[in-house]
Order: sequence, then structure tokens, then C-alpha cells
Amino acid sequence: MATEIEKSARTDSVAADQAKYLIHTRMGIAGILGTLHASGSMVTAYFGAGNDFILTSVAAVRPDQNEVVLDYGADPDANQRALQAKRITFVAAHERIRIQFVAAAMTRVRFGGRDAFSIPLPAELLRLQRREYFRVTTPLTKPLKCLIAPQHAPMRVPAEMNILDISCGGIAILDASEPGGPGEPASIQTGVRLRDCRIVLPEIGTITADILVRSVFDVTLRSGAKHKHVGCEFVAMPERDRAVIQRYINKIERERKHRAGGN
Repeated sequence: MATEIEKSARTDSVAADQAKYLIHTRMGIAGILGTLHASGSMVTAYFGAGNDFILTSVAAVRPDQNEVVLDYGADPDANQRALQAKRITFVAAHERIRIQFVAAAMTRVRFGGRDAFSIPLPAELLRLQRREYFRVTTPLTKPLKCLIAPQHAPMRVPAEMNILDISCGGIAILDASEPGGPGEPASIQTGVRLRDCRIVLPEIGTITADILVRSVFDVTLRSGAKHKHVGCEFVAMPERDRAVIQRYINKIERERKHRAGGN
């Protein structure tokens, strides 16, 4: 489901049905990380019990030196917190395949004349293909909106929130509401079911669904504004609605490949 990457799952405690997707060979791991580097894929680094994260990318893979170099994130404070973390879980997606690995700590190095993170080459890496739950990041220029219907007091008017990413399993939304504001969805907390949420998928269609809040944590944007990142799972969604979402995902992927010069 869409919120899997917000759970900061550990590869050494991965479910038995996923164990066959673990890669243990050094060259195999280096090859997969090299693919992330070559493609410029974004990597999310979770730390602080999964409640904090930075966006990074693989800058270099050096198996002979037992090292992987990753770019610094955009938030200097978050970079410092990451350097102090005792465990970091990295999650990325490449060609509809989820890639996850863990480091006990990161160190600061200089790479290409700039600050960067360094970690040892992982001892194991999870490479898990789940096409039915492939998630796409929504376009920044035309963000998707989730209209959350009034649930109960004090939520007096519908709340419209930007969708950060979407899959056939769920969505991640950004809660930028002001505490005490008339549209504040005060009921958004882990475990809450939000009913009759409406999502308009441009040129595709509209779906109405119940969503279950799976995770909520604070994020700081580049502007310094503090909002909440809310990971949600669709509840009992009909297959026809999943098909609508899949058509939207396929459309976004085609457009991105076209911009990148693909077919």
C-alpha cells in the first residue's frame, strides 16, 4: 500500500513472504544502487523512529571501498539530525520496484566539492516488485486535491489538501491547516477513518473513498513552514475505482517518460 515507505520497516525483520526478495551479494547490491545513481532516482532516508526524513539521491557507489555516497538534503537542520541518528532506513522506487536498505549511521564527507553523506555498502537490500501498489509522486505544477468531507465537530467545512503521492493502495497528503481554523480536520490522527473523501484525477475521473490514516508526522518545508505528512490507506475500495487510479498512474508515467525522451 501507499504508506509502506512511511513505516520505516527494517530489512532484518522483513516478513517471511518478502525474504526471497532480499539481495545479499555485494555485486548485486552495488549494481542496484548503481542503477539508482544512474537514473537519478530520489531516495527517502527515514530516521528518528521513522518520524523524520530527508530526500536524497545516490551520488556514488564504491564497492571496492565499501562505501555509498549520498547527497545532502535541502534542510540543513534535518541533515544534522540525520548525522546523529543511530539507524537510517532508505527507500526508493525505480521502474515500479521498491528498493530498501538500512545503515547503522551516516558520516559527513566531501564529494565533488560539496558536503555529502557516506554509509557502508549495505549487507543486504530489499528489492520488492508490487506493481499493484506502485506509487507515483503527483505533479508539482498540477497537484491532486483530496477533499475531506466534514466528519464531526469542530471540523465545520470540507478540508482540501494536496496529495503528495498516490497508488492503488492509498495516498499521502499534506495537512497545511491552521490549528483552530474553521476547516481544520481535527480528527486526522493515526487510526482514524475519514469517510467519503473525494479525489479528482484530471482527464481520468473522480473517485470517492474512505481512507484510514496510517501515519502522521511533522515535516518542515524549504520555506520553513511546518505541516503534517499524512499517510493513508484506501478502505474497501471497489476494483473499478482502483482501475481509475491505475489509469491515472499510467498517464503520469507516460508523460514523465515523454519528457525524459522515452517512448
